[in-house]
Amino acid sequence: MRLSLPTVLGLLAIVGAGAFAAGQATAPQLPPAPPSSPAPAAPSAAMPMGIAESDQPLPPGHPPTTGPAMGTGALPPGHPSVDSMDPKAGAMALPEPGAAAEPAKIEWKAPPRWQSVPNASNMRLATYRVPRAPGDSEDAELTITQAGGSVEANAVRWIGQFDADGQKTAKRSTRKVGALDVTLVEATGNYSADMGMGMGAEPKSMSGRGLLGAIIATPGMPHFFKMTGPAKSVLAARAELDALIASVVVVAR
Repeated sequence: MRLSLPTVLGLLAIVGAGAFAAGQATAPQLPPAPPSSPAPAAPSAAMPMGIAESDQPLPPGHPPTTGPAMGTGALPPGHPSVDSMDPKAGAMALPEPGAAAEPAKIEWKAPPRWQSVPNASNMRLATYRVPRAPGDSEDAELTITQAGGSVEANAVRWIGQFDADGQKTAKRSTRKVGALDVTLVEATGNYSADMGMGMGAEPKSMSGRGLLGAIIATPGMPHFFKMTGPAKSVLAARAELDALIASVVVVAR
């Protein structure tokens, strides 16, 4: 029996479809493949192993990895300084740089025979006339001031007001008055005092003069007790000056 070409092709199509269906029915069903884990990223050539990414330079145009958004770096415009924030809010307020202690106020007891006189300068806290010793033609004077400068610089300045011989024989010592450090200065000889308190007046040179002084390192700014006058009168009042210095106390403002 002869079959036409279209008939043969139709039969082949039917046979192939049946075979495919039979294979699908008999083939074993395999379990689904487990999900694959992502492969570990290879180390970047630009970032050696063991170095944090934040330690590496960023490529041009890359946004910064620090700043206000990251919790570090500069604060945004208008943000209050963290140093000025209320300590109760969790930030500690820092003291202002260079802030100095308020100058201390003191009290003392002058010897009964010394006479308080008007201050010749508004820089003085007090001025006393110290009665002269027998044989001297004038009284000595004690001035009390409070000013800046170091104790050492002022002690050197006092001694430098005498001539070379007076500077060679000058004496310095230290003592304590309570918790306060006191530097004592003694000198005699030809004395040149600036009578204008640094206001441009010519120094006045006097021979046979004496100086007994005490610089007390009080908080904030030292106090100066300076007795000058005829050497004999000044040295005769040493015990009284010592008693005055020993009476000094710092009072609360």
